[in-house]
Parts: sequence; structure tokens; C-alpha cells
Amino acid sequence: MIVTSNARLTISVKAKQNPLTGAIDLTSIVFPICYRDTITIDMFDYRFMDIVHYANQSTHISEKKIVDTALLKMREKYSYENTFAVRIYKNIPTGHGLGSGASSAMAVIKAVARLTKLKLSDQDYLDIARSIGQDVPFFAVNKPALFENNTQKVLPFNFMPKTGVLLLIHPTIVEKKEMIEKFSDFGETSQKDIKNIIHAAENGSLRDVGAALVNDFEQIMLKEIPDLRNVLNDLKTLNAEAYGIAGASSTIFVLSNNQNLLKYIGEKYKKLSYSVVLTEICK
Repeated sequence: MIVTSNARLTISVKAKQNPLTGAIDLTSIVFPICYRDTITIDMFDYRFMDIVHYANQSTHISEKKIVDTALLKMREKYSYENTFAVRIYKNIPTGHGLGSGASSAMAVIKAVARLTKLKLSDQDYLDIARSIGQDVPFFAVNKPALFENNTQKVLPFNFMPKTGVLLLIHPTIVEKKEMIEKFSDFGETSQKDIKNIIHAAENGSLRDVGAALVNDFEQIMLKEIPDLRNVLNDLKTLNAEAYGIAGASSTIFVLSNNQNLLKYIGEKYKKLSYSVVLTEICK
């Protein structure tokens, strides 16, 4: 079986220290975007061991672990005898805040369910995803949503379909865990209400969405990668409707219905040190 797994784009994130646990709770606005990896899954009729292999580039060990965990959780819950060989052809770069490991995990879960003829409901998929954690529950829903990492709630909302998305990916790899630790030391939570983005998306314009964006990791990321500040200033000058840093990552996003503007920006940054991806928000 051949399946694909799409990336996700975090356009806003609020971080707050939990007074009871001391952990940093994150609330994010997340979109599925049509930027994909390809996965092949072969099923065997004997019990040996599941194998996950990345075909064309190295990856963070954390990404492989989450797919391994997905296979383990499925076997523990449904006790099938078959084993699976998973081969992932990477297109989405790891370590840039695009969620490709979690997406691969969910794609493999759904493929295994189909191959073993398990009739799982949306709730079944969500339950398995929550047992794995990280961002996997978002990919079980895979719609524009408010996502709470501490409760793992995914609250979908309506967004303008086929909105153009430009990704400007700085070569620096950033570990989200390290950025959260830095936030614990000197980060501050914005007073802006992240739910204003949902109101703007459902009742306003893309420019209204841009005005409502919030990212509590922005200042930390600008200290980590000072080059990002120049890009943000450039996008402001170009009057892009909505743009910012994608969560706690080295990726900058631009949302626009002006394809010519997106292409112009993309061509400009291809000449610099950025990987450029022009895509759209998936339905």
C-alpha cells in the first residue's frame, strides 16, 4: 500500500506555565498543508518484527521513534498477527516545526487498520493518537484547529479553503523541547487571545487573521536565529496579509491569496539560504 502524510503549519502558539505541574502548556492554531511525504507499507502473514526505514535521507531519531511507537500501540490494542515493513520517502524536512513524524505515525496507523481490515471509528483513531501523544491527535483530525497539548483536545474550525501558503525554511534545525526549556527560563505569555484568530478566520479576512496572530516563542526564536527578523521586516514591507514564525521553529510562513506575491517572495529567498515551499491549506 502507498499512502501520503501531509505537513502541518502552526500559525500561532501561546505558552503558559502550569502552576500545578510546572510544565509548559501550549495552545496552538494549526493547519494541515498539502506538502507531503510518501509512505509504502508491506504486510506479511507471520509474526516477526515491524521495520521502519527512511529511504532517501537521514532523520531525527525522534521521528523514527514516534512511528515505531504507533506500530507498537496498534499491535498492543488490536493483537493482530501480521507484521509490517514501512518505508518513508522524505520530502518534508525534519527539525523545522512541520510535524512530519507525527503525520507519518497517523498515516501508518490508518494504513495498518485498512490492511488488517479493522473497522475503526474517528474516535478510535483519536484514542490511539492520544496514547502516542505529541502532535499525533491533530493528524487524527487533520483540519484547521485549535490544539491543546496538555489536554490533547483538537477543536476544528472553518478556514478559507485553498489559501496559498509559502514556507521559508531556514537551514537551522531547532529542537522544540529545547525552545520550551528556554521559555521556562525567560519567556512571557502574550495577553492576546488566540481564539481571536478563529473569529477572524470565520468572520473576517485573511488580513484580519494576520492582525490576530500571536507567537509566544517569537522573541526566543529571533534571539536563536537573528536572520529571521530581517525576513519578517521584509514581509511587512511587502504588505503580506498574514505571516510569522511557525511555532517554535526556524520556518517562516506567509498566507496570501495573491499567488504572484508568494512566487515573488519565494524566488527572492531561493537565492538566499532558505528552502522554499509553495503550497496551500488542505481541505
